[in-house]
Amino acid sequence: RSILPLRHTHMKIMMIVADGHPGGGTTNVLALAHDLIESGNHVTVCSQQDSYAIAEAKRVGADVCNGLNFFRSRIDRRLVLDLRTSVDRVAPDVVHVHGGRAGFNWVCGADKEQLNRTIYTVRGYQFWRKKQPNKFLAKLAERRISRLVYRTVYVSYSDQKVGLEQGFVRNIESTQVIRNGIHAQEIPMQTPWNNEGRLKEVAFLGRITEPKNPHLVLDIAKSLASEGYVFHMIGGGDLEAVLRERINREQIGNVVMHGPQSRENGLRLMSKCGTFLLASIWEGLPLSPVEAMALGLAIVITDVNGCTEVVRDGIDGRVVPSENLGAFVNALRAVVAEPTQTSRMIASARQWVASEFTSERVLLQHLELYRQCLSQVR
Repeated sequence: RSILPLRHTHMKIMMIVADGHPGGGTTNVLALAHDLIESGNHVTVCSQQDSYAIAEAKRVGADVCNGLNFFRSRIDRRLVLDLRTSVDRVAPDVVHVHGGRAGFNWVCGADKEQLNRTIYTVRGYQFWRKKQPNKFLAKLAERRISRLVYRTVYVSYSDQKVGLEQGFVRNIESTQVIRNGIHAQEIPMQTPWNNEGRLKEVAFLGRITEPKNPHLVLDIAKSLASEGYVFHMIGGGDLEAVLRERINREQIGNVVMHGPQSRENGLRLMSKCGTFLLASIWEGLPLSPVEAMALGLAIVITDVNGCTEVVRDGIDGRVVPSENLGAFVNALRAVVAEPTQTSRMIASARQWVASEFTSERVLLQHLELYRQCLSQVR
């Protein structure tokens, strides 16, 4: 794949992401790392030891810091020391941390000069569904990170609003919104179709974890089983075994579990469907619906967080109140029952992605941000 021609910038950038599993956040970090390298920069990726992110970072040409365990106890200081040692060894111009776990451990060990050259990207605040006192502590951690770094980057305006309202950031000037983007060249060509059966093939692509609300997906599937809908759950996660057991126990015959997939295989499987479903209870700015829109799938999506910034209700797809089983069922029925409106939304969604969610835009915005960061410390 190629990116827009850019002059070589020769910055040394270290990307730190704690969770190295396949998923939207990791995909975005790796895509940015690739494009930064393509534009003449040196990139080092630091992630969970021996993870998917480490393997993929090597594949795209980045150096890696392997051997770190980001999932020790919160009170274990070894990660803080290991992270500081790794950054000192690389000596990057800019440190870019992604997510609260990576951000908190980094700011606990970094010195002031390093913090002035640190960018923190929030990929969806995760404190909402925590119980006290963990919720309170998570909010304190977010405030500490954002108050110490040069700038906090949000992937959605809804998360930026939360950061301002909660007092995590000093002011709007200390923040920036850079929405996720995709490489159009990576999206497989979808075979032309114009039939009801294809629309009833519904794709769920993502980590099978609590935030994605996979049990609601099964409830939706059960409600539509007699109408010929088939649901393809593409991905793995800590709830995968639980879902498989429930499918067997309740004999939900219209759900196909595809298990963990590479991004390439996941997109290929999704391209065989006609409709995309996202029923999450929270998101940052999800990448999978952007990919589905580029593929030409009809979209049914929840109304939480950045989802409404990806899909404009009634324009690019159908946006449904979170956790509303009946509303999701009705929206999926409408995809089939209103073919003219569905076709119009699909065409609009493809144009929206091409104008607002490109990797070229993401790269240019990050390069300018890094230059601004370095200019204020020189």
